[in-house]
Amino acid sequence: MAKILVIDDNDSNRKLVVTLLNCQDHRTFEAIDGADGLASARAEQPDLVISDILMPTMDGYEFVRQLRSDVKLGATPVILYTAHYHEREARKLAEACRVARVLTKPCATADLLAAVEQALAGAAERVAAPVTESFDRTHLHLITNKLSRKTGELEVANARLAALTDLNVQLASERDPRVLLEKVCYGARHLLGAKYAVLAVSAKSGPDALTFSTSGVDSGSLELTRPRLDAGLLGRVVTERRSWRASNADGHPIDAGLPSGYPPASAILAAPLMSLTQTFGWVCLADKVGGAGFSAEDEHSDRRFRHWLFVFGLPQQAARADPED
Repeated sequence: MAKILVIDDNDSNRKLVVTLLNCQDHRTFEAIDGADGLASARAEQPDLVISDILMPTMDGYEFVRQLRSDVKLGATPVILYTAHYHEREARKLAEACRVARVLTKPCATADLLAAVEQALAGAAERVAAPVTESFDRTHLHLITNKLSRKTGELEVANARLAALTDLNVQLASERDPRVLLEKVCYGARHLLGAKYAVLAVSAKSGPDALTFSTSGVDSGSLELTRPRLDAGLLGRVVTERRSWRASNADGHPIDAGLPSGYPPASAILAAPLMSLTQTFGWVCLADKVGGAGFSAEDEHSDRRFRHWLFVFGLPQQAARADPED
């Protein structure tokens, strides 16, 4: 049994690692950032530290540097467990700090536990030594790059939130159900950056779509066939009540279940339109503009978008748009 300090500002990530280590009879301590971790390390004298990299107050690299400069803690083995180490500079920085291992989140339980055992087994061989003079320059360069990337991601998130808010205002004020569906389809396409979008809904039982709308689809002089709710992979989205995201790196089109006449797509994000008890359609986004495929963040934004469709009563609106009436 070893004393292990786990440092991570994300509570869920930290608790997961602690739980795994406790199951192996290790004694664990927790800290929420590098400064908190340094204080805990000085108080508890751990046999091993597992730390995230990007954290407020003091990041993982600065924590390791100060740990190495402490006479009593300088030889303590460290594992960096993070999703932010992909750059070559980050690995060099870890080597400069004599970090035992760098693991990527998420990591298989077996890999994490194996890294822990290996680090503990080699702890006695580590000798404290000063960090190289280039540490400050490399550290600053790496963290600046990370902050720039985070800023860019935040700008994208804010732009999506603004677009979603604007769309919500439009939906709340729209009374014509057909125009509403067109706005929903247009909004989904532009919110997630798809080349085109198709939305099919039904307030009745049966496989036929009651009505549908498209955005970005150029059918030429041909009239597009009304899609079925139960066709192909889009049908699975309805029956299984879950999103579906896929892409073909080779550029070959995906057979999503749309009728002939719709443009081929090599990347698809499809999601059910549903209430708590009923699935009444799907929205299909095709081909990510400027990207090879849709991301998990796109899927998350789409989920939030569909929540607002439920709030604004899309099933009832679809019933009012019945072309047979």
